[in-house]
Amino acid sequence: MNIRSAYKFFIPAFLASLVLLTGCTGKSVKRGVRIPRLSPKYGYKDKEPMGAYIAYHYLSSLFNNGVSGVMNKPFSNLQYEINRDQSLYIIVARSVFISKLDLESMLNYVSEGNTLFISSGFIDQKLVDTLDVDLSFNFNIFYRMNEYEMEKKDTWVTLAHDPVTNTKKYGFYFVPFDNTILSYDSSLTQVLGFSENRRPNFIAIDHGRGKFILHTEPSAFSNYFLLTGTNKEYLEKVFSFFSPETNSVYWDNFYRVRRNIDDDFSISGFFKKHPPLYYAFLIVLVSLLLFLAFGGRRRQRFVPERIPNTNSTVSYTETIGRLYLQKKDNRNIALKMFTYFLDQVRNNYYLNTQNLNNEFAESLSRKSGVPESRVKHLLQLMDETDKAENVSDMRLLELHNLIQEYFKK
Repeated sequence: MNIRSAYKFFIPAFLASLVLLTGCTGKSVKRGVRIPRLSPKYGYKDKEPMGAYIAYHYLSSLFNNGVSGVMNKPFSNLQYEINRDQSLYIIVARSVFISKLDLESMLNYVSEGNTLFISSGFIDQKLVDTLDVDLSFNFNIFYRMNEYEMEKKDTWVTLAHDPVTNTKKYGFYFVPFDNTILSYDSSLTQVLGFSENRRPNFIAIDHGRGKFILHTEPSAFSNYFLLTGTNKEYLEKVFSFFSPETNSVYWDNFYRVRRNIDDDFSISGFFKKHPPLYYAFLIVLVSLLLFLAFGGRRRQRFVPERIPNTNSTVSYTETIGRLYLQKKDNRNIALKMFTYFLDQVRNNYYLNTQNLNNEFAESLSRKSGVPESRVKHLLQLMDETDKAENVSDMRLLELHNLIQEYFKK
């Protein structure tokens, strides 16, 4: 199928997809309507919005020999399967993880005069460190699989070789182009493109007789992007850096679906690469084993001592009885009765006994049910008793009877 017939067939389909993208949330849709997948896959056969069907087939029209083949093996296994005479190897993926053997093979491939083109939101640290490049990428785009929930806006990219006075923006409505190249060796690097914030996102790095081409926005090669406006020009201009007479062009399909292909990758292997982290891991592991061996045994739960309930009324009566029988000190008995009475008022009726005034008498009468006149009479007797030097037995008995009224209600 040539690219012209591909356009005629897929433009109507993608226009319908765009309507769904702008008018639906992905959840509230009519029964039977299929929402296109937005999670980037970049498969060369994938015709959904974030597939790379258009890019793959359009590349065939840009090179005289078309695309020579689709590779489904790690780069280290392609030594005898790809042409190494000024060829171009293209990787478009959400993330690219490589093994040490792949890294060595890629470096040798480029040194021999070939070009390795990588467009990815995340490129393995081993490769970028070797090329002396520092990248910044959007963690949300990399880790979150559901693009329906991510914030979107009108976003665009530009190319460096466009005239400064007439720089053309190639954009669409989607997750912003936020991945950038923070630093690079300017003596070996040429900036080829920028994001909307005018930061580099597309560079060429000389290595031996060839070049590494790093591009941090793979969604710019998605079907959705290329079928928006005149964005197909972006693909044309990006690959105009390569001669149409390029002997062989290869499209990678291996790294697109591999999260991590490091042959010796394991949790213990990762820790061993960082000695301080490895020793800390061992200490935590040994501590956990010791705890399970000695600290995990069942222990008797601590049972607090239960203090038996005390009858404060009995204690109060015994105290009053001793005072009366031993010393006949009626005034002291009356003062203790007042203290006990006020304490019970605070605990039972939740009243402030700081000021024994008319307001207090009204509140106590309302809460206790004792007539206000009886309350005021008791308060008056308390005041008189406090000022008197001696208290008669009759007065003491009257106070006792008045106080008992509050605890019988």
